[in-house]
Amino acid sequence: MHVEPEVFYRFDPGIPAVPVMVDVSRSGRFYPADFRSPIPFTTLHDNVSMYVDEIWKDAPRYGATLLQALFPNTYIDTNRHELDIDPDLIDGEWPVPLEYVSKTGLGLVKTVSRYGEPMQERKFTVAELAARLDRYYRPYHREFAAILERMRRTHGFYFNLSCHCMSAVGAPTHADAGKPRMDFCIGNLKGTTSSTDFIEFVAATIRGQGFTCSVNTPYSGGEINRLYGTTGGDRDSLMIEINKRTFMDTKTFRKTDGFPAVQAAACKVLEAVARHASERVANAAATVNSTR
Repeated sequence: MHVEPEVFYRFDPGIPAVPVMVDVSRSGRFYPADFRSPIPFTTLHDNVSMYVDEIWKDAPRYGATLLQALFPNTYIDTNRHELDIDPDLIDGEWPVPLEYVSKTGLGLVKTVSRYGEPMQERKFTVAELAARLDRYYRPYHREFAAILERMRRTHGFYFNLSCHCMSAVGAPTHADAGKPRMDFCIGNLKGTTSSTDFIEFVAATIRGQGFTCSVNTPYSGGEINRLYGTTGGDRDSLMIEINKRTFMDTKTFRKTDGFPAVQAAACKVLEAVARHASERVANAAATVNSTR
């Protein structure tokens, strides 16, 4: 295991490596000393993808690399573009034009919780926000990009699974407000960050474990998928969201009896994707050998 204090854990493969990377970017629980919010901690922590790091913790056992952010996404969100900042949140002038697209307040630094409560006590100076980018956001993405580039350089391709959890019913700030959700939701930004074959393969694996699974609705992916995924076959990046009601009590935040089944389903996905990657590596090697 490699540790960048307060920023990330990287868990390397426990068996021969395959070009598969699992990232857990929104389960961080190390709140920086300067973190402040007027909302109760239980409300605040409900915005974190609880237990997702534990659900996917066996990734290295299948030859995959696991990257886990240690800081909470409510402090700074690695799954948002670094210019996706509400200008009303800044005390001063940002040095370059902003690209504020998360109009519901769920941008790089949240202005509201998923249920609409004000998240911040005050505005931030340019220096304060820049410090969060330099200390947390950019080091995480540097490591992320380096892992994937090593995989692509060695094997010619990679599979990235970006893992999260979602509320059982759409929150007021979401497009599906008030609507129940399936057990899993996977996305590739509506067909732009992976091949169709790969997303259908993962969806079929999940459904084969007895869970329902939607594709590209209510979520389709985020900045991580946009940055690291394409449709060219060499850089596949999927978002995987798991419905909280399948594994935890949303009132007490405690795991339920459903947790082992969800964790087992995640392991089946890891096993299937790792095997798929391994077969592809072997086939490529066989093709090279046959031409010699």
